[in-house]
Amino acid sequence: MFLRSLAGPTPTRKCLIPIAAALVLALLIGAAIWLTGNKGPAAPPPPNYGKLPVAVSVAAARTGPLQRDLHALGTITPLAQVTLRSRVDGELVKLHFTEGQAVDRGQLLAQIDPRPFLAALASAEGELAQTQALLDNAQTDLLRYRKLARQEAVAGQQLDAAEAQVRAYSAQRQTNLAQVADAKRLLDHTRIVAPHAGRIGLRRVDAGNHVRASDADGLTTLVQMAPISALFSISESRLDILRQAQAKTPVLRVQAWDAEDRRILAEGTLEALDNRIQAASGTVRLRARFDNADEALFPNQFVNIRLAVVQQANAVTIPAAAVQYGSEGAFVFVIGDDSKATRRVLELGPANAGRIVVRAGLAEDERVVVEGVDRLHDGRDVQIVEQQS
Repeated sequence: MFLRSLAGPTPTRKCLIPIAAALVLALLIGAAIWLTGNKGPAAPPPPNYGKLPVAVSVAAARTGPLQRDLHALGTITPLAQVTLRSRVDGELVKLHFTEGQAVDRGQLLAQIDPRPFLAALASAEGELAQTQALLDNAQTDLLRYRKLARQEAVAGQQLDAAEAQVRAYSAQRQTNLAQVADAKRLLDHTRIVAPHAGRIGLRRVDAGNHVRASDADGLTTLVQMAPISALFSISESRLDILRQAQAKTPVLRVQAWDAEDRRILAEGTLEALDNRIQAASGTVRLRARFDNADEALFPNQFVNIRLAVVQQANAVTIPAAAVQYGSEGAFVFVIGDDSKATRRVLELGPANAGRIVVRAGLAEDERVVVEGVDRLHDGRDVQIVEQQS
């Protein structure tokens, strides 16, 4: 036993190891062949996406007029705004409006108790009537004294006294007339009417309260809605451009856009230019006027203002979204008749309303890529999926 262990493994174990390895290898090969045979035909190689046409959206360069705008942030401001107050002290009897109502000029809005003022008017008219009666009697006496004076039947002193009496009563009559006029004025103030057409705000006092002429808050406010204006400012550096535009076109067109600068609200004209530059901000204030018949503009509303100052005729323009920028400057991809993209460097001019002027590098009706430019290079095939205007 000791001698067999020293001699190593028996010949039988040596033969079994290679045989087992060969069997395992044969099983693996067989399994691989079986799996390959059950997968069916081999899949085709993946396509070469680098050679497929790129889907793009294009737009043609067009020739036409292009205006240059000055942009500013404006505030809608009424041309007339009134705080309605009572001019007399008294009880507020009735309000003849509803909050937010549109009213016309001269429309009755509120009524103050008129009875004390009617009594004051009657008293003033009574004093006037009394003075008028005394004046008539004095004038009759004066005529009588003048007739007697011509006959030398009355002393001159009596004639002078009669004339003085007439003058005194005439002066008193003037005072009474003024008192009557003032009483009528106060009576008229018991009726509060709209000084202009507009829209009423929220009321600040209810009927039944005692109001005073000294009340600072008033009854309510009235703002004129149509026409309406917008106040805005431009930098003093743009003032020369504006003045040159005014010299060519006395009436400049102004557009009011919404706060997001996506939708136009109204079109109007430039009405006034302030007479000085604001030293603190270096800007000058302007006022634009809008008809606002549909009341699209509301007092104190913030709007984006576009003031047209330059009109460039026969300008070649393309969508601003088509322009790309690189180390050599601005460029676009132009699509030829062979549906291949060509990189073209451009010389650009001013832009407005999403379009930009091309001074050199592009001709009218040439098509430029607006969308899908990411995978383009010179000579790349394209497939046009949309033709923008």
